[in-house]
Amino acid sequence: MHQHVVIAGAGPAGLACARAIRAAAPGTGLLLLEAGRPFRRRPCPVDRGRRCTGCAGICNVVSGFGGCMHYGDGAKLSLLPSGRRLVTHLGADRAGELCETAFGWLTEPLGHRPELLGEHLTGRAVDAFAAHQLRIREYPVAVLSESELGSVIAGWHDLLIRDVDLWHTAELVDVQEQGRCLELTVRTGRGQERRISCDHLVLATGRRGVTSTTALLQKLKVPTELPDISVGVRMEMAVGLLKAIGQEHPDLKVSQLDHAQKIKSFCFCGGDNGGRIKVTNYQGAFGEPVLTLDGHETTERPCGERPLASNFGLLCQVQGRGNALEARDSFIAAYRKLAGGRPFAQSLRGFLARHPDAETWPQLQAHMPFQPSVLDLTAGPVDQLFTEAEHASLSAGFQRFMGSILKHSRLGLAVDDVLDDVLVVGPELEFLWDKPAIDADCEVPHLPVHVVGDAAGIAQGIVQAAMMGIAAGRAIATARTHTPAGR
Repeated sequence: MHQHVVIAGAGPAGLACARAIRAAAPGTGLLLLEAGRPFRRRPCPVDRGRRCTGCAGICNVVSGFGGCMHYGDGAKLSLLPSGRRLVTHLGADRAGELCETAFGWLTEPLGHRPELLGEHLTGRAVDAFAAHQLRIREYPVAVLSESELGSVIAGWHDLLIRDVDLWHTAELVDVQEQGRCLELTVRTGRGQERRISCDHLVLATGRRGVTSTTALLQKLKVPTELPDISVGVRMEMAVGLLKAIGQEHPDLKVSQLDHAQKIKSFCFCGGDNGGRIKVTNYQGAFGEPVLTLDGHETTERPCGERPLASNFGLLCQVQGRGNALEARDSFIAAYRKLAGGRPFAQSLRGFLARHPDAETWPQLQAHMPFQPSVLDLTAGPVDQLFTEAEHASLSAGFQRFMGSILKHSRLGLAVDDVLDDVLVVGPELEFLWDKPAIDADCEVPHLPVHVVGDAAGIAQGIVQAAMMGIAAGRAIATARTHTPAGR
């Protein structure tokens, strides 16, 4: 079987790439491979208070049509300068055009342009953070509700399904150069292997391919650079604590330095309805299964007997663990030893003091003044995941960040007042992807292979992934227009 273009991954990057090729080079044969399931068949048991089972080897949170756009959740679309590394990689003017195109395509199924927040903050917000020597990164953000995101995913599916060959539960497991083509091996959900040749390959594999994509690139002798690893936790608390600042900036990000080490907030889920913590099952990507955390926006969750939860991630650069691979393996080894590779929680008071809680998880979560969004946790010493330097940076970073949020909220609270009202859930991991050598069209040297989205190791985000997909798709379409027979 031969295809002009094969795209591995049906997340924002892969879908945008397919659309760009379809628009600029109609008639191009396109095969879209997705390791996961169709978008309406991606339930997560953790969302329903149950235990993560791995979903038969395919984590529905990170795999399936839509990728990180998960049917049933909301989402944030953060525009430039969020993902500013792409501006350097693509060039300012081109990045601006790609950002606008990506945002337009992503929101087209809604029939209207969503409201953008996150710019032109009030003086109260600016001053509250400046009092702790912090500056909020301002950029436009659109918040999509669960219903709106469902419409977006369905719209993309309906747009592409007519003339793109889509295979679900089909994963790229091998690639080899064969003359002027690439020979691919694809493993289907039934365990069968199929051979496909193609003129162009796009790797939009996201978190599912966090280690396997690097292995494929190395097999093709593509130069890669080790990533900068960040580790951290997710802080969960009642909606009311994060509501005010979340209304001003739905994707609140602040970077700060502690002893020359970078600490930053990540994936902020505040506002009126807060957000929920999701569990990502990396299956065997790092040997034995490892589960990490993610934050997802919500706007339509019903409130139960207790207030809803809101959360944000806090990350620091790894310290005292060697190179990136050594740091990653060291952190994961500690996580497996402490919690068996499954998320666990600690009170904020216990985390800051590096003192274990006396309570069990049922007791700990019952005492929180909000409904924790994940019930499949255990209580444990989350603080022990981190070196002394990492813990000190995270603790100091939290004091400044949360102090700023509380000052802005006008609730009359200080950080010391919420020590027993915040859950620290671990772990968070960021930038696990090796960075392949790619040009401004996201193409690797001397090969018809493009790497887009998270797999490129440049910037994260739905809009940013789509931008890279469009850039790669346009380049492939141009190449095919000038050489109709393929490479």
